[in-house]
Amino acid sequence: MRKRVWITTAAVGLVLAAGTATYVLATDGEVTVSSVCAPPASTPEYVAAYAPTVVIGTVTGPTRYTPDTGDPSTGVQEATLTVEKTLKGAQQGDLALSQSVTRTAQGTYTTAEPLYQPLVTGQRYAVAVLDRAQDGGRWVWGAERAPDETADERWASAVAAQAILPTATCDDTRTITSTPGPA
Repeated sequence: MRKRVWITTAAVGLVLAAGTATYVLATDGEVTVSSVCAPPASTPEYVAAYAPTVVIGTVTGPTRYTPDTGDPSTGVQEATLTVEKTLKGAQQGDLALSQSVTRTAQGTYTTAEPLYQPLVTGQRYAVAVLDRAQDGGRWVWGAERAPDETADERWASAVAAQAILPTATCDDTRTITSTPGPA
């Protein structure tokens, strides 16, 4: 029994050592860690506070998906939103919107955040929009289905709350360098 434990322990140690050595050789002693600093988007109040424009409208134009060149399952969905109400910012007409999404095996789109729902043609949404244009369109910061006046009131209250965003502090990129061993 003791011999089996020693052999198993030695095998695990060998695998760990080989993995560590491969990692160090592959990175040549340099590891770069990147992070994205973004304000919180967990509540309508935070989403509305960050976005310069908040509107309620219906997706009227067909949506178009442009896959990411590095990973075709992720990409940008583009849609046209006909604005019914402007809750924050300058009065808006039709908006050409861009939204980061993940494409599912069924051909639909998904996102990870509950207040960042994929825009679907014919559906009504409350949409927080960033004023940074890309190819004539603007980026969606938040989107939530707004099928009735209750959703309109929820987002009007979120805009009126004028939430103060917590300060996001982080380093965009940190490079950790160690001296590589002899080759």
